[in-house]
This record gives sequence, C-alpha cells and structure tokens, in this order.
Amino acid sequence: MKITHILLVSSFFLGTSAIALTAKVGKTVVVKGTSVGQYAKPGAPVEISYSSEHVAVGDVTNVDINLTSSVTTGTMKVKVKVDKDLNEITTVDKHLSFDLSEGKKEYPLHLEVSADEDGLYYVRVMVTLKGKGMRSFAVPVYVGEGTLRKNKATMEKTKSGENITVFSAEETITK
Repeated sequence: MKITHILLVSSFFLGTSAIALTAKVGKTVVVKGTSVGQYAKPGAPVEISYSSEHVAVGDVTNVDINLTSSVTTGTMKVKVKVDKDLNEITTVDKHLSFDLSEGKKEYPLHLEVSADEDGLYYVRVMVTLKGKGMRSFAVPVYVGEGTLRKNKATMEKTKSGENITVFSAEETITK
C-alpha cells in the first residue's frame, strides 16, 4: 500500500511539473527598457523608452519606441536603421521629422520585424535636434535563443594598465 501511495504521489508531481513546463513555452516575453532618469550623455535632450517581444524564429515581433524631449520648439529629425538580418514587416520611413510643441512630449514609433535565425538584433535610432546636438539609441530585438553572435576577443592590459582588446587577424603579403 505504501509503495502504491508513493508511486501515485510521485506521478502526480511529475505530471504537474510537465504541465507547468509546457505552459511556459507559448508565453511571449516582453523586453522593456528606458533611458529616462539615467545619466544623460552630452547631446540632444532626448530620452527613449521601448518594448519589444522576445519571439521564436520566424514569428513577428512588435517593437514600440517612444521618444521624449524637454525641448518645445524646433524640429526633431529621426533616422531609423534596422539590422540587415531583420525582415521588416511594416514599412517605416527611415528619415522621420517631428515638429516639437509645448503640449506634446512623446513621439512614438512602431515597427514589426521578424528574423530567420536565432540571435540578438538591433533597431538603431539616431535623433538630431538643430542647435542641441544628437543622440543615438539601440533597441534590442531577441529572436529564438537571443544570443549575440560575436567573435570572442581577449582582453589584455598594456604596461601602463590600459585595457585593450586583441582580435585575431589574417595577413596577406603581395608583391
């Protein structure tokens, strides 16, 4: 009787944990970020907040970007560049212009993109305010495993203690 009871209870726990694992697979994870309230580099007084969905390969992800500025006059010029391996589902003008006004402080952008391979991709945004400077932002888009594929480089220190990155190189000598 005890063995049957133990087997029944253990199979119950295995069954419930399997249900919990399968329920998480279909859930979309939303990645959010902001520069509001963080250290502002010299340049245009523009902040960004964004959200994008971490999706599977081939699925469409929504990328929502909100630009905010404390400047109330002039024109904000925005250049949008999508990584070459991202497929643009919605066509967004690559050179946008927003007239800044007293009553409006948020300037939204919406993109839909997908990718054919796992990876970490970026939507780059360059903002220019005449007479105020410029700022650039990168919005991450995670697809599948969502890891950045980069060549690994070793970090070394010079004699003076400065960190340097060493990359492998190929040399070709021609005469």
